[in-house]
Amino acid sequence: MKKYDELIKEILLIIVASLFLGIILTLDISLPVISFEPSEFGLMFLFSIIMLSVFVLAQKFTAFRLDCKIKTKFLSFRRYWFQPPTEGQKAELPFDFPAWLALPLILALITNGFIRWLAILDFDIKPKASRLRRRWQELSEEDVGRIAISGPVAVLILGLIVRIAGFNEFAILCAWLSFLALIPIGQGFKIMNTVRISWFFAFIFSIFILLLMNLTANTFATIIVALLITAIITIIYYSTYER
Repeated sequence: MKKYDELIKEILLIIVASLFLGIILTLDISLPVISFEPSEFGLMFLFSIIMLSVFVLAQKFTAFRLDCKIKTKFLSFRRYWFQPPTEGQKAELPFDFPAWLALPLILALITNGFIRWLAILDFDIKPKASRLRRRWQELSEEDVGRIAISGPVAVLILGLIVRIAGFNEFAILCAWLSFLALIPIGQGFKIMNTVRISWFFAFIFSIFILLLMNLTANTFATIIVALLITAIITIIYYSTYER
């Protein structure tokens, strides 16, 4: 019964997150005027719930393959600086700051609606009992990174598929979510800090996919050009900084 309670809670979380993103995506911001476009809300909500569902399911599948269990939650944080807490001085807030709520609203306002922050989910992770019975019971940082990166990669693949099917607006939103989820905030930080080369490749690839989607209608050309450029940049980065 507890298992189904957790499932229902996560489904409700995705629905609430999708409703919020639907609102963010349908705000018409031309400061000092802010208006809401109700005619577009239904479509943006549908796009959001599909994207977030694919994002979460990809991470849960990867966690399952690694004998782990993740619990999806809204993006929040307590620590406000990188230094470790010391006696008498803790670099953290006394409460969970709701970054999932603040980031989309603040960025939408200060960029006059240009940036719509979509990466509002995070997760907690723990190993399953079956993993604890094995030698490699310890959950490595690389495992966490692999789970985290599977979400934005799956959404980017979804974006390329729906673009081939002719849904360009939805494809661009998928590319935006993938790109934003790889920025070193929340899950993006987990990825960058653990599987750095994979993060670098995925991050650069998402940037060029996003750029090329707005320049060419040929999806296959977009993928090939983005892969080639990303591969060259990644090789240069690895040879210069990681070797």
